[in-house]
Amino acid sequence: MKATMTTTRRFLLPAFALLMFGPALAGPLDPPGVPAPTGVTLQQIYDAIKPPGCFNNNPSGLRFVDCGNGTVQDVQSGLVWLKNANCLTGGSSDWASANRRASKLADGSVDGNTCGLADGSKAGMWRLPTQAEWQAIVLAFPTACNPALPDATGAGCYTTGAWATSVQSGRYWSSSAYTPDPIIGYYGDAGVGGVNIASKTNNYFVLPVRTGP
Repeated sequence: MKATMTTTRRFLLPAFALLMFGPALAGPLDPPGVPAPTGVTLQQIYDAIKPPGCFNNNPSGLRFVDCGNGTVQDVQSGLVWLKNANCLTGGSSDWASANRRASKLADGSVDGNTCGLADGSKAGMWRLPTQAEWQAIVLAFPTACNPALPDATGAGCYTTGAWATSVQSGRYWSSSAYTPDPIIGYYGDAGVGGVNIASKTNNYFVLPVRTGP
């Protein structure tokens, strides 16, 4: 009987100590203050995750759709073009400068120009079109169109259904370099049509593009 009482005390004493001093060891259990609100609206969630671009599903049947935010989307390729085809020209640029200026384009401003953008795009998203991308949009030489671009439907000349503004009837730089000679680059010719090569030191027009949503 005595052994049983001794054993019981051995277990009760630590339990009693835990009840007495446990809260002091654990610290206060009350929260330090009112928690900050964590709820967000569906609009805030959408704004945070939406990709910039045009969400038009082409109900009109047009190839080039005005996104209403300073951009035009080619629904055939998915590419998004700057609507103002002369915003970044600034008297035209050589190949290296054209690439830099295109990469700085963003919603807001670049080189002091807003370019009418309200698409949420950021610097680094825009670039010059590649050689292949120009070949897909500039009508092949020879052509009666001037500018040598397709119209909004993609089936006629640009002059019968313009989808961009301030398009210059001249040469627009491509981001593609001519592999056999690094001092030469490709350009799309909106004047006479087709894609060709020239020295990167030449000053041509700038029309940025980016990948669509």
